[in-house]
Amino acid sequence: MISRLFRTVAAVRGAKALHPRGTVLPGTLRRHGLHPGTGVRWVDEPGEDRVVVRFSRATGLPAPLPDVLGLALRVELADGPGDLLLSTTLGRRVPWPRRDARHGLHSSIAAFRAPSGRLLVGARHVGGRYLLAVAAPRGPWRPFAELHLDPGDAGDAGDAGDGHDEPLTFEPVRHAVPGLTVPAGWRRLREPAYSGSRRGRR
Repeated sequence: MISRLFRTVAAVRGAKALHPRGTVLPGTLRRHGLHPGTGVRWVDEPGEDRVVVRFSRATGLPAPLPDVLGLALRVELADGPGDLLLSTTLGRRVPWPRRDARHGLHSSIAAFRAPSGRLLVGARHVGGRYLLAVAAPRGPWRPFAELHLDPGDAGDAGDAGDGHDEPLTFEPVRHAVPGLTVPAGWRRLREPAYSGSRRGRR
């Protein structure tokens, strides 16, 4: 049912069923690490990653209309790409429309299963860059990294979907960051949705 629905929407649009248009930008993620750790090496250990970021609008409504805004992050890891999908929310778990990606919180909404327990991943625009943080569902946010968009490429990313786009598909189920496991219930929803959307675009 879910697969058929997303396949139909993607076929009608000739694009992804959700987040059909976006702005793709390169950037650098500077990780300062976290102590005490979470058991996820990518979160706990300092380092620097080249990343691809896609800002998008969930339903494709044109600006300046509000929409649930997406921040998709792809980092190249030793075993392949790792994808994170974050969306603007009310609180931590409720998708919420906004007009500008630089305002409010972006959250993973679903809590990943990590060695230390359940973890949400969030991002917030502060002082020209995005601060990435993790939190237990009822715990405080703990920043572990800064996302810097490349100078000259960043432009005005606040519109979240009206710039240079690329045919990228971010899939945190197939391309999970090691240690951040998508819960089984979300996998059962997301996998047929992604599969249907891919078949519809073809």
